[in-house]
Parts: sequence; structure tokens; C-alpha cells
Amino acid sequence: MGSTVEKGIIRMSAAGRSVPVTLLVILLLAGAPVRSAHAGIGAWRVHTDMRSARAVAADGAVLWAATAGGVFRFDPADSSYVRYTTADGLTSNDVTAIAIDPSHRVWTGQASGAIDVFDPRTGVWTAITDITLSGRADRTIRSFTVAGDRLYIATAFGIALFSLDRFEFVDTYINFATASQPSVAAAALHAGRVAAATNRGIAVSKPSAVNLAAPESWELLSADVTGTSFGTLSGSLYAGTSSGLLRFDGSAFVPVPAVAAGVRIVGQTDSALVLFGSSVLQSYSSAGVLSVLSDPVTDAAAGGAIAAGNVPVTAFAQNGAAVFDPLRRQWRTYFPNGPRSNSFYQIAVDSRGVVWAVSGRSNGKGFYRYDGERWRNYHTGNEGLVSSNDCFNVEIGPNHSAWIGTWGSGLVLANAAGDLVRTFGRVSPGFVGISENLNYIVPGGTAVDRDGSVWVNVFRASRSDSVLWRMAPDSTWTVHRRSPFGNAADWYMFDLIIDRNGTKWFTNAARDFSNDQTLTFYNERGTLPNDVNNWGTLTVANGLTSSYVTCIAMDRNGDVWLGTSSGITIVTDPSDPARRLSEVFVGAVRDQFVYAVAVDPLNNKWVGTSKGVFILSPDGTQLLDQYTVENTGGKLADNAIFSIAFDRTRGIAYIGTEKGLSSLEMTAVEPATAISSIALSPNPVYLPEHRQVEIRGLVEESTVKVLTVYGKVLRQFPAQGGGRALWDCTDGEGRTVASGIYIIVAHDRTGAQTGTAKVAVIRR
Repeated sequence: MGSTVEKGIIRMSAAGRSVPVTLLVILLLAGAPVRSAHAGIGAWRVHTDMRSARAVAADGAVLWAATAGGVFRFDPADSSYVRYTTADGLTSNDVTAIAIDPSHRVWTGQASGAIDVFDPRTGVWTAITDITLSGRADRTIRSFTVAGDRLYIATAFGIALFSLDRFEFVDTYINFATASQPSVAAAALHAGRVAAATNRGIAVSKPSAVNLAAPESWELLSADVTGTSFGTLSGSLYAGTSSGLLRFDGSAFVPVPAVAAGVRIVGQTDSALVLFGSSVLQSYSSAGVLSVLSDPVTDAAAGGAIAAGNVPVTAFAQNGAAVFDPLRRQWRTYFPNGPRSNSFYQIAVDSRGVVWAVSGRSNGKGFYRYDGERWRNYHTGNEGLVSSNDCFNVEIGPNHSAWIGTWGSGLVLANAAGDLVRTFGRVSPGFVGISENLNYIVPGGTAVDRDGSVWVNVFRASRSDSVLWRMAPDSTWTVHRRSPFGNAADWYMFDLIIDRNGTKWFTNAARDFSNDQTLTFYNERGTLPNDVNNWGTLTVANGLTSSYVTCIAMDRNGDVWLGTSSGITIVTDPSDPARRLSEVFVGAVRDQFVYAVAVDPLNNKWVGTSKGVFILSPDGTQLLDQYTVENTGGKLADNAIFSIAFDRTRGIAYIGTEKGLSSLEMTAVEPATAISSIALSPNPVYLPEHRQVEIRGLVEESTVKVLTVYGKVLRQFPAQGGGRALWDCTDGEGRTVASGIYIIVAHDRTGAQTGTAKVAVIRR
């Protein structure tokens, strides 16, 4: 018999007993800890930089911005932001255009040609993919223009006309009497004629034209300019161009003498056009007067809008949406908290779940830290200890410290609170740079050994006694000589790991820096067979799938996994590396250029390639899963994977790309060393709202039993996630259990360690 909830009392079947809800709560508080639930296993998030705005739209005082990292909404009433990415319904995060129609729907266009429409009344995004599927080489949506029931969509190949009422495309214009097909930046409807601002001039439909799909229906005006934008003032159509402001007189676009330099129209009021040109915001009035509205800014304007109160808002390439405050003589910028760049060249996660990431060795934007709530950015503009924004390596050190390697400016050390405390370079401890410039110091990688010492290798150190360094827990440094195999072997040492034997392993290639060199390893104890001065090498002759080793990871069995430009090699006996090497033969990764290998708490291997993420079984013989942009609906930010790391406590996989950081809540968490207590979440469980109970605090290879309060075993199963298990509130025959109190018992493989907790199940 089923159960019902009535007036606070759970009515159970005749075989059970009626238990007041208040009693359930008392029992739970007495017997089990309560913890908050996460978004849920399988939930994705996408973390992106939304400072790079391409367009902005205003719905009254509320601002909407299209950025290189998705869409954000800003409400000045409470200074709140709402972010939208592919994890929230966007087709892609590379958003290039935005507009708001008379029904307050938000229209966004993307570089892929996709158009996503957001209805604030329902909170639902609707995707329009006709242009994406058109097969055109460049499908970028440049801008939108709303005119009555029509939406004019300016694209890289022409103008698409969309009916707002019928919600369908009704026409496309791609021939504008130009010698070749132009890219359209903006469209306008004026006096019954359609105008197109293109990279080959400004085209206007002829007054009597009916079929605008025909090239003879258009005339090309001002062919020597690049049009960027349109605006209307006092009944006249104006165009912002690379050569200044132009006014349409009915037959030609004539220059406005007051605005002779390149300019973009970012908005219009009843009495003036708002322009951005010569690095300042300007106003051109209906009386022909040009006024400067702002101080100069070094950023580039990509568009703009007029918010409530005739407030001009500008979309900037580096500072989001911005409004100039004339009283304080400063720009107020608006963009949500996030990383300073979409590039996640390498990521590391400490045992508290704090994420550190670097932006890359070329054209970098510094590095960033995420505590699960907010991002903090570090760069030359806000941190005195950061002397280069080209940061390409990050590792977690002792006491939750972070060690950030720069390309040419040494090491930066951050403490557990995220504050930068010092740098290491030429002066201290004495790192030596490349032969061309001894002060140009590139720490290839850092790693921590079992004694808590930090090891650092220096890329292309010009002195043989300055390649490998060790900082002891007392902060004293010692240096180890380079390998005896010559510059080819140890000049190009990038990342670094330390295996269980204390052997240091070095990659010899980076994503954008490959050299066909020897893979080297080092153990100062002299315990490696056939070493030379404690150094050893592996080559293709030993069984490497390629001499380009791009990443290294040690698994839970102590095996060393080498990602190469042609698949994966496993060193199954690191105490004698050359003795036994094996290759991963799974077709999905065999011969792939592997950029990242990471080991999750279940010892599965997450492999990052240019074709997405492949998850392999612990021994590498089975493909367990695969994540791509396509099969995740864009929740994986890009198929080209830079880095992978795990929050082993919370069970989150972080996947770094050059288009943002994706995170996925996974089943696996780090097992406890002993069962001390069991945590259940949610508790109580309300069905059908809740789908499962999370059981945490388990050791490796735990078994879980679910019992009634009378001791009957309803279900028994192995823990699915290493340190946690999931119960779907069903019995052994797959039937949903009745409302009541249930006992969760967990024990290790031998049964020597056990833990119990109580959970209340309430069927509504």
C-alpha cells in the first residue's frame, strides 16, 4: 500500500506505524548530521570571463550584455547580476549580438550563427539554428534591428529577415550590388528602404524595389568606407563608418563635417546621436553640435544602448557595459564576477576545493583563484608581486599554498588565504635564466614530495648547476645538477610530478611548445637501475608512443601515465621505468594528441584531447564515457582540452579550455581513511522532489545496507563513488520505499569498520 501526507502526519500502511513529522526531525537531529546538497551529480557549470562585451541592450534600466563568455543581466535596482552560459540554455558562449523586442524577449546571436531567445516570463531559452545549419563559411550574427513585427538580422553573409509574430524566417538578402558578398555589421529600415552597413560600403534598397533578394534592387553608396552602425535623428538616417559620421539625404550618404574621424553610433535619444570615436563618448545634436561626454578611454567600443533616463551605455571590449559619470568624471563598469580570461591553460585544486588557474605563456591575462563562490584575479595591474601576465603553470604546495610559474619572471607564491607573499627568481634563491638573458627565468613546474619539500625545475637554465631546485620545509634551498645527457634532454623540461618512489618525472613538451627531446626522470637517492648520476631517460625505443611527452599523472596504484602526441604510455613499474611500459590501445585515445591526463578518486583516467574528454577504466582498457561540446549541449566549453583537475572532497571535475572552465559534479569523491561518521544529504528526503540520498564519509570499497527500524535489510549495494554512495530510495526489487525512518549502515571490505546513520523518507 502507498502512503500519503495529511496535516503533518505520515499515514503509513497497515503494517507500519504513524510517525509525526516532528518526531522524524527530532530523531534525525539526534542521530545524523545534516548537510546542504549541491546542484546534483551530473550538473554542469561553465565559468567564463564576461568583461569582453560585444553588444548591450536596455530594457528600461535593466542592462543585458552579449559577451565572449555568454550573456549577463544587470539590474541597477539591487545591483544584481544574472549570468547565462551554455549550462543555462545558451547554444554557445561566444555571443556577438543582443536586442530586446517589444514583448521584452531577449534575442542573442552567436559567432556560430545560432540565435537564442530568452522569454523572461517563462525563464526559458529557445534556440533557432537555421543559420547555424546553413553551411555558410562564416555565420556570425553581427547585430539585430527591431522594426515592428520584423527583426533584421545582420550577419557575416548578409541580412536575414525574421517575423516576430510568426516566429520564422521570411527572407534573406545576400546580394547588395557589390563585387563580392559583403559582411553586414548593421541594418536599418528608413522611409520604407532597407540600409546595410557593410565592410564594402553602405548599400540601400531602391525606393521601388520589391524583391530585395535580387542584386538589382540595391544601390551601393559610399563604397570606400566600412559601415559599423546606424542611427536616426530628426527624421534623417545616419551611418557610423570608418571615415566618420555620414547622413543619408535620400540619394547619397554625405559626410558630417563635425565628425570626420572613425565613429560608431552607440545609441540615440530624441535630440541627439550618441557616438563613440577618438576614444571618447560624444553627442551629436539635431542642431549639428558635437559635444564630448566623457574622458578618453583606451578600451574599444563594440556597441551601445540608451537606458532609462536617456543614459547612454557602452559595450567595451575589456570592461563590460559602462556608463560615464559626468559628476565624478569616471566610467562605471558593469560585469559579473568571474575569471579575467577564458583561457585555462592549467588548473590545480587544493584539498579545500579552492581552484587556481593560469591563463597561458603567450598573451596571458595573469592567473585566478576560485573559492566556490567568487573569483579573484591576479595580474600586473593589481598585484605588485606579479611582474608578468604570462602565467603557464600552477601547483598546490604545502599548507594550501599555490605556486604559479610565469614565462620569464620566475615563481609567485600565494598563501592559503590567496594573498601573494613572495616571488622566487634571480636574486632569491638564485634561479638562472636562459643564456640570452639570465634574468629571463621560466620555472617549468613544481611538485611536493612526501617530506613536504617543494621541487622546481627551471626551463633552459643556462648553468648546469641550476636546473633542479628543492626548497625544504624550513625554506632552505638546495640545487641539483642537470642530467648528463646534454641540453637536448634537460633544457626542455616543463611540468613535473613526483611518484611514490620519490622519482621526479618531467614533461618535455607543452601545448604550444614542442621539442622532439628525451623524456628524463631523476631520483637523488640513486635507487633507479641503469641511471647516470641519478638521472634516467625513456625513448620510443623503450616503448614510448611518442617522444613528445605533454603531461604526466600518477594513479592510485603508483603507475605513471604519460600523455604524448600519439596516445598514452603507462610506466607500470616506476622503480625500474624502462623494464615494463605498456600502451593504451583504446581506439578513442590511441594516436590522439593528449594534452591532459588526470586520475579521479575511483582511479579512472580522464584524458583531455582536441576531441574532448575521454574517461578510461583504471587499467585503461575500457572507454567509460566521453564528453564533447556536441554531446553535452555546449556545457563542455570547448573540445580542445587544456587541463583537468578534481575537487576530490566535493566530487567536482574541472575541465579547462581556451573558451572557459567547465565543471561537472561527479559521483566519485576521495575515500576516507576510516569510517568515523556517515553524513546523509538531503535529510529528510521528500519524494518525488528528491531523487536520491547521498551517503558520505565512506572508505574505499565500502558496502552500504539500508534497513528498516526493525532490522530488515531492504537493499545492499557497493558504494558507487569511492568515498560516497547514492541510494535512490528503492528496495532490492526497485520499488520506492514507503515513508518512514531507515537505517543506513556502511562497512569496509572486511567488515571491521562500520558506520550508521538514520534518514527520514517522506512521500508527499
